[in-house]
Parts: sequence; C-alpha cells; structure tokens
Amino acid sequence: MTLVAPLYMLRHGETAWNTERRMQGTKDSSLTERGRTQALAMGRTLKAELLRTPGSTIFLRSPLGRVRETSEIIGCELGLEPAQWRDDPRLAELSYGQWEGFSWKEIELTHPTALADWRADPHGYCPPGGETHADLRRRSAEVLAEIIALNTRTVVVGHGVSGAVLRGLNLGLDAKAMFILEKPQDAFFRLLAGVEEKIPCA
Repeated sequence: MTLVAPLYMLRHGETAWNTERRMQGTKDSSLTERGRTQALAMGRTLKAELLRTPGSTIFLRSPLGRVRETSEIIGCELGLEPAQWRDDPRLAELSYGQWEGFSWKEIELTHPTALADWRADPHGYCPPGGETHADLRRRSAEVLAEIIALNTRTVVVGHGVSGAVLRGLNLGLDAKAMFILEKPQDAFFRLLAGVEEKIPCA
C-alpha cells in the first residue's frame, strides 16, 4: 500500500533531556525555551504549507507529554481546537526500558558495548526491559496502513526514532537505514508515494 494523500511528520521540540543527551523513550522532560520556539516555527511553517492546498486534514499525535506540549503550540498557530488532536499510543517513542533517564555515558558504565551491539543489530536489539525496533516497526506499520486507508491528508506529531520508522516504511528502508535517518527539530517531512520532502521551519 502506498500513500496517496500527503502525510506530514513532525518531531517534538527540544527538551531538557535532549540537551543532556538522556534517553527519553516513554518518560518525559519538558520542552526548553528553544523547543517552544521550534514548535512555534513548525506551526507557522505547517500553516503556510496546509494553506497551499486547502482540504480536510487529520491530526494525530503521540500521547507523551513532550509531544502534547509541542502539538498544543502548533495547534494554536493552526487555529485548532485541542479536541482536534487524536492521541494514538502506537505513535509513542521506542521504549528504552531501564535505560530511560540515563545518558549514553551512564549506560556504557554497565553496558560498555551497548551502542555497538545496537548498531550491529538495529532490528532485533532490545534495551533491558524495553522494546526492539521490530516491535516499533509493527505498531508503526499498523498506523501507516490506517492512514493510507483513510486517504486523507494527515499531520503526525511524534518522536525521533518512532518518526524515523514511519518515514522509513514509506521510503521502503531496512532497519539499518532507518536507524541513521536524520531527526531534526527545526524541520519536518512531507511524505507521499514512497518519497519524502524535508521542509525547513523559519
């Protein structure tokens, strides 16, 4: 199945844990001032993009706090009512289990080869108590199939890794290629029919 209506993929703005390079996963930290500014810029840029071709739009988001905060700022720029956002837990970030809240330096004290092991097997590697890329791919594929079936322009606000997996499914990438996709917080992506366009936010 192929996207025949545009899908806009946005990532939440910068958080405190992003600046500290801590694994967030299913845990949360608040947006920084820069993160809120990024969300405003995404909202303004997305508004201009949607106005180019007026029509029905579905607004989906991860239920995690950093995404809710980002989407509320974006929604204000778009003139949305809060109830127009639909939370979908399948859009949540990859679960890092016991590693959530820790930096890579802290993780490597007890798991020195963790990053190398993950890069060697990005599809099957599982952080302790977390989930694999394969698990994330399954739930992401379900969401994408539903979006395709609705055949309606859709906006998704999500996360770095889970967003990259949705984008990678559209692009037909394998796990290793998805693993290294860029995950900007000052731009978003327009997906359609197996391709994507990066849209910088001013």
